[in-house]
Amino acid sequence: MKNIKLNDKTKKIIGNVAYPLIALAFVLALWWIVAEVKDKPLVFPTPDKVVVDFFDLFAGANFWKAVGMTVARTVICFAISFVSAFLMAVLGGLWNPIHRVMSPIISILRSAPTLAIILIIMLWLDGQRAPVVIGFLIAFPLLYQAIYTAITGVDRDLVEMAKLYKVKPFDVVFGLYAPEIAPAVFDVCRSTVSLTLKVVIAAEVMTYARGSIGLEMQKANMSFDVSVLLAWTVLAVALSFVFEGIVLGLKKLWEVKR
Repeated sequence: MKNIKLNDKTKKIIGNVAYPLIALAFVLALWWIVAEVKDKPLVFPTPDKVVVDFFDLFAGANFWKAVGMTVARTVICFAISFVSAFLMAVLGGLWNPIHRVMSPIISILRSAPTLAIILIIMLWLDGQRAPVVIGFLIAFPLLYQAIYTAITGVDRDLVEMAKLYKVKPFDVVFGLYAPEIAPAVFDVCRSTVSLTLKVVIAAEVMTYARGSIGLEMQKANMSFDVSVLLAWTVLAVALSFVFEGIVLGLKKLWEVKR
């Protein structure tokens, strides 16, 4: 039998599919073994029970409302964070005093414990608005720092050359800056959007936000329904992958259109 030779692209595709599947199989096998050893289905349910409850979620009366509200909060929160961070990073890149003012604010926000931020904000705002504000306070500093670093990392020689030859501002922005900073911006957006979802859900749990994934998780926890709680967790992970996939798709589209 002749040896089958695979090109690099095919190997990459197989690797991208095979390794995650191997990791998933390992986790499920370990989970199943521990569940069987514990033999306490109420506390440590088997994966098949969680899968059944996961699909049962879709038939729930509040399912689509909960998912819709949490997704909406996440999208609104991330959009506000990104636009604010991008504008402030551009201004900070153009005028250093602005960055020097922003720098200690960013450091404080990045250093503050997430739980402390949630507890403080929930004292000031109701459960409907608090998750958005909390998510903003977590996402904004990460986005700002990454975008500012990308902007200031553009080759200064190329910038000076553009000034010397009096290149139009439009061409400088979209011909020089955009191609240089886009990869870093897409990468930070990919990681931050999933983090935003996690923070929003955590804030919903703490604030008992009506009609949300967080509230449904809190209900499952209070009724000690671990299987349903894990099913909602699986859904949250799936949503994170969806958000990251959308950003990755936009990055690929940008690379093709360049």
